[in-house]
Amino acid sequence: MTCAIDVDRVSFAYDDFRMEDINLELHIGEQKAIAGLNGSGKTTLFKLILGLLEPRSGQIFVRDRRVTRENLWEVRQDVGFLFQNPEDQLFAPTVWEDVAFGPRNLGLEPQAVSDRVDWALERVGMSSFSHRSVTELSHGQAKRIALAGVIAMRPSILILDEPFTGLDFKMVQNMVDIIRDLKQDGVSILFTTHDSFFIENWSDTVAVLEEGKIVFDGPTKDAMRDDRVTRNVGDWGQLRHRLRNPDGRRL
Repeated sequence: MTCAIDVDRVSFAYDDFRMEDINLELHIGEQKAIAGLNGSGKTTLFKLILGLLEPRSGQIFVRDRRVTRENLWEVRQDVGFLFQNPEDQLFAPTVWEDVAFGPRNLGLEPQAVSDRVDWALERVGMSSFSHRSVTELSHGQAKRIALAGVIAMRPSILILDEPFTGLDFKMVQNMVDIIRDLKQDGVSILFTTHDSFFIENWSDTVAVLEEGKIVFDGPTKDAMRDDRVTRNVGDWGQLRHRLRNPDGRRL
């Protein structure tokens, strides 16, 4: 098995939007960016991978398992999905209860649930928030708690929809550090972005969607010299200079 996710000749349509003949691979241990302007199909592609939408044609495989209505529970134990808006993901009265929801649904023993919640909150640097109400969190804090809820399920694949949207510089750095550590643990990562900074500094490969079609898919070093990429992403030149580690290295 070399692919964590394999999208094979998938097409989808609704109203006046079409996705045609989409082929995409996320290899095990890879960090891949999906770039494109608003309305290009990025979120639709994620929903297809997660089985929230059904392709008109083609097939999608997660760890060699074809995604079907019958096996969505198994697929979603392998794939963790972080929404662009964390408020869409948080619903329990407290942070601890929210992060515990997924492990409990796995049927784990209470001690195993507690261990996973404590581990996930520590991983995202939010252990001290465990008894807070989810309604008392800032946007950045809510994003980290939502991520804790995802990783508490111990997925082998993470799908992140615009993970840096709405975060200040410090919170962006925190998210980068958290997800870098998860990748080092062997988690495969697929994320959307509009911004060249995150493509250039935070992806192994890039696929670019334009009006429902993939117009580029290849190594990041080639992407940044290709006009099909540059016309579909923004330029975060200022952020590139400001977001550095204390020793001066880029994130």
